[in-house]
Amino acid sequence: MKREIKPITPDYIEDYLTIYLNAYPAFKSVGDEGRDKYRPRILYSMENDKHIHFYGLFEDGKLIAQMKLIDFSMNAFGKMIKACGLMALGVHPMHKKKGAARDMVRFFEEYTRESGASVAMLLPFRIDFYRQMGYGYGSKMEEYRLPTINLPAADKEELKKLSFIGSDEAATNEILQCYSTFSEKNHGMCLKFEDEIRALDGDSDTRRVGYYKNGQLKGYVFFNFVCESDVNYTLNRMEVTELVYHSPEVLKTLLGFLRNQSDLAQTTVIRTGEPDFYHLLPSAQDTSNNYMDFGFLQTNVAAVGTMYKVVNLKEFIKSTSHRKFIPCKLTVKFDYESELYHTENSFAVAFGADGHWSIGNIEDSEVTVLCKLSDLSSLLMGSAEFSSLVRLGVIRISDESYVELLDTLFHCKQKPWTNTDY
Repeated sequence: MKREIKPITPDYIEDYLTIYLNAYPAFKSVGDEGRDKYRPRILYSMENDKHIHFYGLFEDGKLIAQMKLIDFSMNAFGKMIKACGLMALGVHPMHKKKGAARDMVRFFEEYTRESGASVAMLLPFRIDFYRQMGYGYGSKMEEYRLPTINLPAADKEELKKLSFIGSDEAATNEILQCYSTFSEKNHGMCLKFEDEIRALDGDSDTRRVGYYKNGQLKGYVFFNFVCESDVNYTLNRMEVTELVYHSPEVLKTLLGFLRNQSDLAQTTVIRTGEPDFYHLLPSAQDTSNNYMDFGFLQTNVAAVGTMYKVVNLKEFIKSTSHRKFIPCKLTVKFDYESELYHTENSFAVAFGADGHWSIGNIEDSEVTVLCKLSDLSSLLMGSAEFSSLVRLGVIRISDESYVELLDTLFHCKQKPWTNTDY
């Protein structure tokens, strides 16, 4: 039995469709209708997309597993760096439980390193599977289901700066530029890639409202109306699919616009990576009326999405050398377990008096942290607090007198979040 991973060419489109439609069956026909729908889309992507790469695992010449690898530009602490995403990993139904997915993930990480990126990212179909391979949690996405009337009101003069966004090419370019600026301001955000842009171009049902200042798009909200009753068409909710803003004033104006639609939709659903979003609301209580012990009222539900793995620790420190810390001379050694390869490794980070970090010498370390690569990745990306990980026993430290200092050093003012769909 010979296995190899190589690019998938259009010659294998029918085998690709068989695996894809069986691996992702929800809302898809596995018959001729489904194949006819997805064949031209996938072929176009294979032949034209520069940032999407199709790879397959071949066993004795037969395609048994496949994936798409995405070249991302990701905001890391205020600067765009290279990252790679794993998308649409699927294994043929007759070849499951043979380690095919694990082989694909290992290749994905090799691809990430060879591309010059240091961060591998994915949306998990099973969290435990990827945790076992060393992927750490990103931050949570918070979903609020709010009475529309409880959104903050906006200034009437600011509301005059809003208008509907068209669906032509010029409007799409405006949206992409606006989103690009938003990404460059928010840690963890990725620029839109080809699949997302095509979805944007092909969506004529979503309502798009933009905030314009001096002729430039400074923010927008995309939303849809959804009827909540089979017998009463006046009972609706608004589902916000994207909310982008360059300033607090833009955000409040867009939310105020939604509030003004309360006569049409009694409920509004908003998803955000801002953990303190509820402080913006006149009332943060959601529509569930759920009550938790000790007098707590439900505000939202939360979900884990993007998971990260720093596959090249030294390159990650180099590419984020711009990150600012409190001035402090300290070298920290990390003794970590690589879950995917079952190896024990050491790595050191040096914090400098200039307020930046660099690769440290292990021999110079003053304190040692014991952890797994998954949790180290979360810590380095800023999606976990150092003291919390120690307090919960997720990581251990050789000298607890350093906990407060390291908690301050590793604290990130904004946890990484992204609404990238891949």
